Amino acid sequence: MALAAIGGVLLAVIATAEWTHLNDEYAYWQAGARLWAGQPLYDPSAAPNTPYAYWYPPPLAQVLAPLTAFVSADAFAVLWTVLLLGCLWWLGGRNVLVALALIAFLPVAVELRVRNVHLIIAVLAVLGLRRSWAFWIPAAALKITPALGIAYLAAAGRWRDAGKLALGGAAVLGVSAALAPGPWREFLDVVGARAGTDGGSLFPIPFAVRLAAGAALTVVAGRLAARSVAGRAPGSVAGPAPLWQAEALLIVALVIANPTLWATAFSMLIAILPLWRQQATTARVSEVEAAVRSVPA
Repeated sequence: MALAAIGGVLLAVIATAEWTHLNDEYAYWQAGARLWAGQPLYDPSAAPNTPYAYWYPPPLAQVLAPLTAFVSADAFAVLWTVLLLGCLWWLGGRNVLVALALIAFLPVAVELRVRNVHLIIAVLAVLGLRRSWAFWIPAAALKITPALGIAYLAAAGRWRDAGKLALGGAAVLGVSAALAPGPWREFLDVVGARAGTDGGSLFPIPFAVRLAAGAALTVVAGRLAARSVAGRAPGSVAGPAPLWQAEALLIVALVIANPTLWATAFSMLIAILPLWRQQATTARVSEVEAAVRSVPA
């Protein structure tokens, strides 16, 4: 309740002081509008702190491009804000108080202030871990780094899912490149060439180093997940290791390897909460079922 009160105050301040003007969401709308108008998608002269500069892969702009023909920038900002609040509510277990309490975690408050994409990626990561490998594809289309999901599945011994994800991602990439070859060339020339040189991080650590560290943690997380599944197998002599800890390590890896490691990127850490809560609930249900089965007929 105390954290929810703090989060509620922060949300009120953000809504009255920051949601009265456009923020990062305008970069997405503007990118879609430029693509729809046949204009260059990327600005070679832009710096990491240039207002409304677009640094993402083309698929996001491709999806938004038709919408910009009939949805204004202001209307899109409202819809985007509702989407982020919906993501926060879902990550909070569909509980308004928990969602407000999560805003007390300052990276979440900052994420809501600038209205970036990290809460959306957090939701897609949870769905990718607990529902279907396919959710990693739109996550990777937003920030590239969630493609580490392939390495996680492979390290966890889920080779078929890893292959499906790799093929599915390649198919989406191929369609995107076929529809917009020019923007992809711009992305490689402008964003790709500057990825290791621009200071897109709170810490003076090159992106290549952070990506390598994230990849290593991803492999460790995958191996821990494999052991967790093996520990739950019938006849296993070892107790099951908690799967959510392996998944939490993967979320940490995604944060570390995020192309831009600003404060907003750390908001993805709240994806750990639904992973932990879902497994804790499942464990309690299993304990109750075991207790019921042990009762003599």
